[in-house]
Amino acid sequence: MTGASRVLPAVLLALIVLGACGPAPTQPPGPAPTDPPTTGEPATPGDSTGPAGPIVLDPATPWACYGLSERDCARALEAAAAGLGAGDVPVVYAQVGPFGCRAGEGCESSLVARPSGSVTFELAGGDPIEMLVELRADGTFNVERGQAVTVRLDPSSAPVEPSGIIPFSLGHCGLGSGIDVDGSWWDPIGFVDSDHGDAINAADGTLAPTGINRATFTSANGLVVMLARRVGPKHLPLCM
Repeated sequence: MTGASRVLPAVLLALIVLGACGPAPTQPPGPAPTDPPTTGEPATPGDSTGPAGPIVLDPATPWACYGLSERDCARALEAAAAGLGAGDVPVVYAQVGPFGCRAGEGCESSLVARPSGSVTFELAGGDPIEMLVELRADGTFNVERGQAVTVRLDPSSAPVEPSGIIPFSLGHCGLGSGIDVDGSWWDPIGFVDSDHGDAINAADGTLAPTGINRATFTSANGLVVMLARRVGPKHLPLCM
């Protein structure tokens, strides 16, 4: 897995620094500079206009972006992080999105075409925090703190012998059902094609190790998701 490490924006950096004085995060140590959990996706002409800082999470904090390009994902994540309080630390995982198309399907992966969605922050202790994010017409954001409806679950899978490719099937809620393999949860990281049907439905596929505590899930229908191993429990969304 490749990508370039980037610097945290001031708001989230301050929160994580404060978190260093709190309980230890549940994530393993961050990857080497050659293996950061970033999208590696360049800005595209479809990105919305307006200032955008660099990608906003420390490499030790896995994150995923559902439905937005890297530039606009960074803008949404930075806006959501500004709504966190001093007690909302340490953040151990963040999910940006999904951000759905405002009109129809197959729209650009930009905030102009997908102006509203959610950003969920998982903490080392306590319930996740969900921020509802909407791009206003003037290019600023409306951010409201919502209620993340989740269930906290420990991994239940048995450890497996290192053998390369591991068959795995997503549950009926797709990635929302979680990926529990080798005695651990595996968090999506980087860009996730949330428009792909396998992202939200049951799908057969395989999990292949790509680095230390890193893997890639590939569905039979072509959904490819980068993953980071999580230590401990995970909050999953309630899915009917």
